[in-house]
Amino acid sequence: MSDFYFKVKKGKDIIKKFNDEKTRAKQQTPLPIMMLNDALPLLVIVTFILLGTLGGWWHPGWLVFFILPIYYMTAQAVIHKSLSLVPIIPITVAVYLSLGFLGNLWHPYWAIFVAIPVYYMLVAAIKGASWSKLFDVLVPVITVAIYLVLGFVLNAWHPGWVIFFAIPLYFTWKSTMKKYRDIRKGYEIEDKDEDEEDFD
Repeated sequence: MSDFYFKVKKGKDIIKKFNDEKTRAKQQTPLPIMMLNDALPLLVIVTFILLGTLGGWWHPGWLVFFILPIYYMTAQAVIHKSLSLVPIIPITVAVYLSLGFLGNLWHPYWAIFVAIPVYYMLVAAIKGASWSKLFDVLVPVITVAIYLVLGFVLNAWHPGWVIFFAIPLYFTWKSTMKKYRDIRKGYEIEDKDEDEEDFD
């Protein structure tokens, strides 16, 4: 029961902190920014209508609606000083669709979606996660990305597949380094024990 009460109290504290930060941010926000925050949805709708009626750009003019989540999520990231709130997913989707619809660059630019897991892994590392675990995920992702670039851009599917040997090579070297550290640590313990015996 006490554990449940603690979790509820912690949740209330988090909500209160969030609301306090939001209120403080509103109080510190300049008037032009507040006006933009309130009017942005209307401005985006007007922009879309003008693109459609004046230029016949109903498609892909609807892409302007990506401005809304990108803007408001970025604002939240700035207010809370949180990299994890940066809207990397809508930004990536918006860029890919823009490249596809405006430049017919669907392929191979779908590879930009690799930016999403890479970004969150970097955020985790910045927040203090283990660099070792970060590279455990990052090395395979980078390897696949490089292989796709070699294949689609340079048409080097073969012998480009050889790059996949980088993955077992990385984990082999990682294991070797761990064994080396363990051996060194064992020697240091033995030397310390011998010094203590000599002192006695």
